[in-house]
Amino acid sequence: MILAAKIAYDGSKFFGFARQNGYRSVVQRIEEVLQTFGITCNVVGAGRTDRGVHATGQVIRMEIPDFWQIERFLKLFNQKLYPDIFVRRIWHVKEEFHPRFQAKKREYRYIFGKFYGNVWLSPYISKENFGNVEKIKQGLGLFVGKKDFKFFSKTCKENKSTEREIYKTYFYTHQIFGQKYYIAGFQANGFLYSQIRLMMGAILAYSLDQISLQDLQDQIQGVKRVYSYPASPNGLYLTKVIY
Repeated sequence: MILAAKIAYDGSKFFGFARQNGYRSVVQRIEEVLQTFGITCNVVGAGRTDRGVHATGQVIRMEIPDFWQIERFLKLFNQKLYPDIFVRRIWHVKEEFHPRFQAKKREYRYIFGKFYGNVWLSPYISKENFGNVEKIKQGLGLFVGKKDFKFFSKTCKENKSTEREIYKTYFYTHQIFGQKYYIAGFQANGFLYSQIRLMMGAILAYSLDQISLQDLQDQIQGVKRVYSYPASPNGLYLTKVIY
């Protein structure tokens, strides 16, 4: 039977979602656990998160034998994936389902602050230097729309399009262990390699007056690359995939 699953994982324990030669990845760990049940299949995900990036709403596809009772499989699967990966939901899909190519929208959130406040938060919240919060909100709004994000990607292959459409961005504060942190959200049809971290890096630089509004606009419009330092991966989460 073909199954889709919504999973969460602690990205600080992996070298990214996709398979890595000689390094621990989310896909590798899931496939290792499946093999303990005698199941050999290629696990495919909706997005390839980078090293250190987390997920609360990643979607994967896998195939297991028909004799499995799905509730029992889910219980045993989570027991073996614990504590770094958790399957939040599992359901039947058609054979042609592809979590990456059929996804219409993906949503990420970025959690950051000026201090950790608690040593246990350091892998999950980005400690960043930033300035005017209103400038952060303004900067986020500039990215909305269909644009060529070639200057917001670590790798740009000539034969692949760097055009993406960001449908919305949002920004709010949240209290964690009594301290105020900030959450920036992005929803788009897809993202380039390290795109969100590079966008956040440029936005935070703008909030500190390290680059001007015109600089930021020029980079967004593909005129020139002004800022190329990505924000930390610690606070980045893949939170939702919409089909």
